[in-house]
Amino acid sequence: MKIRRLSAFMLAVLLLLVSCSAPQAEEGTDGPGTADAVTAEAPAAETEEAQKEDRTKYDPQLEAVDYEGAAFTVLYNYGNDLEPNKDFTCEELTGEIVNDAKFNRNVALCEKYNITTQYIDGGGDSSVSSAVIASVSAGDNAYSYVDNNAQYCVQMASKGGLLEISELPVVDMSAPYWNSLMLEGSSIHHKNYFVFSDINIHAYGATPCMIFNKVVHQNYGLEDLYEIVLNGNWTFDKACEMINVITHDLDGDGKITKDDALGLIANNFCIDCFISGTGYQLITKDEDDMPVLNVYTEQMADIMDGIKLVCSEQTGTFLVDRTSTATEAREYWTEHAITEDRALFWVGNIKCVERMRASESDFGVVPMPKYNDAQENYAVHVQANIGSMSCFPLTVAENAEMVGRITEEMAYLSFRDVMPAYMDVCIDGKTIRDEESLACLEIIRSSYYCDLGFMFQQMGLQLLGNMRDYVTANKTDYMSSLKSSQKVWNKSLEKIAKTFAGGD
Repeated sequence: MKIRRLSAFMLAVLLLLVSCSAPQAEEGTDGPGTADAVTAEAPAAETEEAQKEDRTKYDPQLEAVDYEGAAFTVLYNYGNDLEPNKDFTCEELTGEIVNDAKFNRNVALCEKYNITTQYIDGGGDSSVSSAVIASVSAGDNAYSYVDNNAQYCVQMASKGGLLEISELPVVDMSAPYWNSLMLEGSSIHHKNYFVFSDINIHAYGATPCMIFNKVVHQNYGLEDLYEIVLNGNWTFDKACEMINVITHDLDGDGKITKDDALGLIANNFCIDCFISGTGYQLITKDEDDMPVLNVYTEQMADIMDGIKLVCSEQTGTFLVDRTSTATEAREYWTEHAITEDRALFWVGNIKCVERMRASESDFGVVPMPKYNDAQENYAVHVQANIGSMSCFPLTVAENAEMVGRITEEMAYLSFRDVMPAYMDVCIDGKTIRDEESLACLEIIRSSYYCDLGFMFQQMGLQLLGNMRDYVTANKTDYMSSLKSSQKVWNKSLEKIAKTFAGGD
């Protein structure tokens, strides 16, 4: 069956649904799949020039202060070879639209404020964190702005290395180029130490999604996946149905391997993604905005068993970590199965979508499935261990006005020029093959929520490691599997809470 394109009417309905706001997930909600993600306005279908003009109405109109050649130094994490952090990398105009948008943004900052800028590749996440703490301890004010993943931002904040965001003047967190939802979710004791903005294209690229092969979908005569998403019926059960139809032994060796026909192929990162798709909060907040562990519940047990079913060999999923944990397996077996028209689904992120640009295989993009039909909205988290956030060393308090002003201008220019270039050309224009996938990207972009449970990995709270192991090893009885960890986790969370509550 050839995949049918949505009618113009149905596509319009889809975009309309995306543009409507939805209530935020309530803490402690009972029943699996009842948590909702907050949605945001989706951009209307209009020309690139009109979009840019429309974005200019959010210009903060900041005064051009002369800082007399003062240094504004950015320290950023490298990311990794497969998914490098490109938030700032640009040495000259090259004609490549995202590179040139960043280059022009950086030049505009220098010219308007008479500053010198330096963008330092700090290496890995832990190296960036160590450099910031060392700088703060020495009081040398070496860095004005830091770009690092959320797990290490929390770690830096716990060590007293970061300025609380509200102490940075000029910055207007209500502006559309700052993600206020991230602030709501990541605060501890009513304080925030990092934020997700349009500067952070690396973080957006780390957003989870599902890539599907249209050739495989068509060959097996499956239901129109876009219509399923549109109707709100894209759930764990529906995913299992499709996965089960596809998987079979191609070479006749009597077992399913990476080279066979696969309904779903992924590494165990997909477990985090399936959790986030439910909108469930691993950590909630009490009345004092302090973190509360929320994993030892019947609701979470149901969700984990649902994920275990989606990821089971019996359903037809090939989880590569059950065979190999080598980088080649985790990153390339998955991609090759899709590009070779053997796999239906690949759980990855938007950077994986970018990697598909050169693929001859026709593919589409859909959000992570809901837990069940009772879940009202699709949901997604920012990948806390890859995507970089904006944060500021404590020492910038000495020149906070300058740092705040330049950062606000940089965020606005990124919103006006860089993010549209990244989306409209690198994703929408060169990679995405159909308008329905664009609409699904809008659903994904408008479905963010924040969960500290994804961000405390470097603080001794290994929630995700435990949950990955439960699914990968196909363990039974979720509650029992957590029992031995509860005491340790609660002590870790108490320690974290005391760290952030101290000093008041």
